[in-house]
Amino acid sequence: MARISALFACLFLMSCGSQKDLYPDKELSFPNQAQWQFDAYHKRINEFRQNPIGYNKIVFLGNSITEGGGNWNDRFNISNAVNRGITGDFTVSMLARLKEICYYKPLKLFLLIGINDIFDGVVPYETEKTPKRIAQNIFDIVDSIRYHSKKTEIFIHTLLPVNEEEFRINRGFYPEHDYPLEKQILEINSQILELGIKGRYNVIDLHTLFVNKEGKMRKELAKDGLHLNQNGYEKWCTRIKEHVEN
Repeated sequence: MARISALFACLFLMSCGSQKDLYPDKELSFPNQAQWQFDAYHKRINEFRQNPIGYNKIVFLGNSITEGGGNWNDRFNISNAVNRGITGDFTVSMLARLKEICYYKPLKLFLLIGINDIFDGVVPYETEKTPKRIAQNIFDIVDSIRYHSKKTEIFIHTLLPVNEEEFRINRGFYPEHDYPLEKQILEINSQILELGIKGRYNVIDLHTLFVNKEGKMRKELAKDGLHLNQNGYEKWCTRIKEHVEN
């Protein structure tokens, strides 16, 4: 299912064939990116420059939830896992950092992205447009990698639920949303699952494993209603263990 434009594909072809310039420019910024997100993004990109992915790797690509997983090798008792999570990352900024992945062509890639596109409530949510736009961005990420690394096995995750009450208790605030965040997540996940089926992508529905009867993140799986604790990471790893090891 080819979604990336000819221009986008051409640009990636031109830039993925050399080890030079595999990383975004140090001044690159994105619309609606907060200063803390800009700082976190470039701090991690600099770390990536110092420690490239390398070949024959399993890449965990995502935001703070993926970054918070730490050393994924320890979680699966393997030696070729690489953490490519960036705190505060969203779909558009991730699209800008795929050159390294295209170049090294990992064996497998596990993708979790999208919550930061909506969590802060900065961009107004449009029920007819936002879920499709974010899901489209996610599949553009996947298609970009597929185009340049055809043998990479890619697993897309649905967005995890959140728990406003737990977040307020632990963080002391919660962003305002004109449209309930839980519904936003469900609508985006519906798009992910629909596009995944149509295009025969590998989609892993994490949301159903982490959500309680009220549609919120289960308290025992997250440290603040959003970011996972050890129980949460163990549940995630149990779900994908067969895909990592086989």
